[in-house]
Amino acid sequence: MRLFEQIRLGTGWFRDSLKTVRLQPLSFTAVVIAYAGIMGLLGLIPIVGIVFAGFFWPFGTIMIAGAGRDTLSGKIPSTRPLAESFAKPDTRLRLVRAGILYSIVLVTAAAIWQFLGADEIAQWQITKDDRVVWSSALQHIPYGAIIASTAFYIPCMMAMWFTPLLIYLKNMTIGKALFYSFTGCLTNLAAVITALFLAFFTFSVMIGCASVLLGVMGAGSIAIFVLLPVTLLGTAIFYGTYYPMWRSVFSEVSHSDTAPDYEMPTRV
Repeated sequence: MRLFEQIRLGTGWFRDSLKTVRLQPLSFTAVVIAYAGIMGLLGLIPIVGIVFAGFFWPFGTIMIAGAGRDTLSGKIPSTRPLAESFAKPDTRLRLVRAGILYSIVLVTAAAIWQFLGADEIAQWQITKDDRVVWSSALQHIPYGAIIASTAFYIPCMMAMWFTPLLIYLKNMTIGKALFYSFTGCLTNLAAVITALFLAFFTFSVMIGCASVLLGVMGAGSIAIFVLLPVTLLGTAIFYGTYYPMWRSVFSEVSHSDTAPDYEMPTRV
């Protein structure tokens, strides 16, 4: 019975995500684009890009949650929560520390992937314009690297998933936030998997249907103009699950005794 309740809960988060995108298809998607764009640009910086992206992640997470809350509250979402997340020095410092931890997770996961998958990846064929020949990649899939890096990344991500909001809204220490985030994800794991699976499945169906339609119409020349907005909407649906998760799992978690009166309706 517990499993069915979890599946129903996750389905509810997914429905709220669809509602978020339906209410503000342009504004909410624009916030998601801003988040993904900044993360992507930072990640392109040579050598230290992944570290800078990790630093930004907790602040961007607050922005995504704020956009979801505003949309479901009948307001127009914006990037304002991103600026507000930098406002309080003590909170800002803890968020930066969370970003450092996230950077360490990303770097370590990448190192595990590269170390364990080096032999298989070395056999991938690369074209003259530095493109991977996918047929060769499929013949040399680094299964060990995939399993090991995933086994490391997922538990770490469970601990990091809600940490930015627990720090920002509940005024928790970073250690306490990591613990609450991990246990929150663990006790609602089936619901989280359900919501993310439904979002990913919907995203895949949207891309698949658009591709088939373009093929039937023989409109390959305009594919980018069709697939790009479909991809952005699908990505927005995926990120739209985040605030409903937070609201459901942590709305009843008390602030610490010394916490300022941060409330979701006014801060995020």
